[in-house]
Amino acid sequence: MWQLKEDMYSLFQSERYAPINGMRSISCLAIVSLHIGCVLNSLIPPYPHIQWMAYLNSYTYRLSFLAALLLETFFMLSGFLLTLKFIQHQDSFSLKGYPLYIMKRACRYWPGILLITMLMLILGEPEGNWTTFWLFYQNFVDMKQWSWGFAALWSISLDMQMHIILPIILHIVISSKSNYQRTYLALYILVILSIVYSMLVFNPKTMNLLVHVYHNNALALAMPQLFIDWVTVEYNVTLGFEKVIDPSPVKPYMEVLYFSIPGRYSSFIIGSILAFTLISAKNNTMIRYGKIKKYTYLTFIFLFMILLTMPSEPDTVNSVVLTIMFSIIRQIFAISLAFILFSAICPCTHPYYSPWIRLFLSHPIWTPIAKLSYLIYVIHCRIVFEWIMTHSHIFNPTYYSMDILTIVCFLLVLISCLIISVIWFIFVEKPFQRLINKQLSSYEKFHAI
Repeated sequence: MWQLKEDMYSLFQSERYAPINGMRSISCLAIVSLHIGCVLNSLIPPYPHIQWMAYLNSYTYRLSFLAALLLETFFMLSGFLLTLKFIQHQDSFSLKGYPLYIMKRACRYWPGILLITMLMLILGEPEGNWTTFWLFYQNFVDMKQWSWGFAALWSISLDMQMHIILPIILHIVISSKSNYQRTYLALYILVILSIVYSMLVFNPKTMNLLVHVYHNNALALAMPQLFIDWVTVEYNVTLGFEKVIDPSPVKPYMEVLYFSIPGRYSSFIIGSILAFTLISAKNNTMIRYGKIKKYTYLTFIFLFMILLTMPSEPDTVNSVVLTIMFSIIRQIFAISLAFILFSAICPCTHPYYSPWIRLFLSHPIWTPIAKLSYLIYVIHCRIVFEWIMTHSHIFNPTYYSMDILTIVCFLLVLISCLIISVIWFIFVEKPFQRLINKQLSSYEKFHAI
């Protein structure tokens, strides 16, 4: 059942598309740092207090918008890998194999969900509604029913839902193995429809997330009062606020555009487009002015990333500009990530190929972090909260720079998450995967007779 040596060795074995490891690892670590900042700033009074103004000038805040957008990496990669599998193994998505595929995907998530559930029971915290993430519908539930330790699991629910829906979409839009023109057109239309949907439902007066995050702490905006009361008693800590903002001003935006499938599916579709583009690239390496286009695209992507880190007064943004920005920002970001990944995994004869990007994203340091990224992702919120609240006298933004505290806490959280994840990966996740694969293989053989 246990294969300790083999499983430990597998953490350092690179896969076919090694640059994916770098992209997945960087995104995971960025999201960890984002949530560290969210918890740290709960210890200081909100805007316009002088400590909050110092926080707004820190790199922790400046990089937060970019870090939040890096969540699109996971959705884009899910769409990319699922589409590649669909193209190469369509039998697995037949009417007969589709239920088994869904079960395998759910079994991929459940070990990590079990881990965070056990951590919550051990460390203690108001539980919230556990069935929402075990059955993958947390993104449909009001945030006030959540608990901080489970906060990251809404994206797991969304990912599972898209793994159910996307194969059906691909069955409908795929044209032929040799010519994907109709498929491209259908996928492009879906991306455009996501932009149209965002522009129609976005209300700049009630959904300006930038203003709310600029003035208030994320815990005050998203968590229930019951949770805040529990924190102050359990950890004997004084937060920068006493009461949550109820009703939450971010609720309309979060429910309509942040957690919902219509507001999020475009990154999965962009990943699917990347998969078809990669397959077509093997037979088409002649692009006019290819080198010039590559460096032009990469320059624009670099400037776009820099622009995302530049601080601005959110109250001064025009409502029309705000609507357009919120409607297209995720799609542009996902396309940028897809192009960077394509330049690293396309054939070396392709004019868009970049050996430097491939070398960086394929570095061996990313491999174990990428293999453990799912486990790190599901447990990091609770680990972050435990470190900061238990040692609030040390992680005190009043005495120390927010950036210094973020770096120190990041290192402690990363080490803690890696230790827990490695143990769980070797003793629970890998044996469970072997057991499930064995059982499902026996089931397939039995029904094939």
